[in-house]
Amino acid sequence: MTLVTGIPSHGKSTFLTNLLVNIASKESWKIAVFSPENQPIERYVAHLCQIYAGKPFDLKHADCMTKGMLEYSKEWTNNHFVFLSPKDDELKFDSIMKKAVICCLKHGIKGLVLDPWNEVDHTRPPGLSETEYISKCLTKIRYFARTYKVHVWLIAHPTKLTKRQDGTYPIPTPYDISGSSHFRNKADCCLCVWRDLDLDSPRKYETDIYVQKIRFHEVGSIGKVTLTYNPFIQNYH
Repeated sequence: MTLVTGIPSHGKSTFLTNLLVNIASKESWKIAVFSPENQPIERYVAHLCQIYAGKPFDLKHADCMTKGMLEYSKEWTNNHFVFLSPKDDELKFDSIMKKAVICCLKHGIKGLVLDPWNEVDHTRPPGLSETEYISKCLTKIRYFARTYKVHVWLIAHPTKLTKRQDGTYPIPTPYDISGSSHFRNKADCCLCVWRDLDLDSPRKYETDIYVQKIRFHEVGSIGKVTLTYNPFIQNYH
């Protein structure tokens, strides 16, 4: 289970979407996505297509993808992604996880995205604190991941942070996520996405990815990588 956090508008979902396209492309994974923030689903599919094709989806762009590229990219997306779009009365955590199990049995998914945590209906049973509830949910996610051999990416927002003297926000850590320190404790890997939102900054197209926790040494190591963002295709290099 990988936790992805970061300040709103810093590019958590965009970074993760690029990561998913890379993994699906190179490893032929099929991935289920629950992402209410990326609705309508047609917009999200267009995003996936342009990242995969390496060409802008927007017809107004001089170097946009051709119709042939679009059809090929749509077919590729259909073969590698499943979208969970539950009804309003099915947004409870257990309902979403039941749908994820169905995706494992029906589609053979190897990845699951929950983006973001705060869009799930977290109505708690009486007598259960928020910390206890989050602990139980994360335990269920981890059990699901290990039982069905699925990598789960969970996006969660931090609490409101105080700006530094230079006007920028500090780098959030998993302990800054609203609700519980269990997010940090129970995740196998933790990533933070951070960028400078100052449009006059020389780093305005750069995004820093902080690897803040790695449980198993063969997966990777703690550190940071800086990526350059291409706003026309919404991808990184």
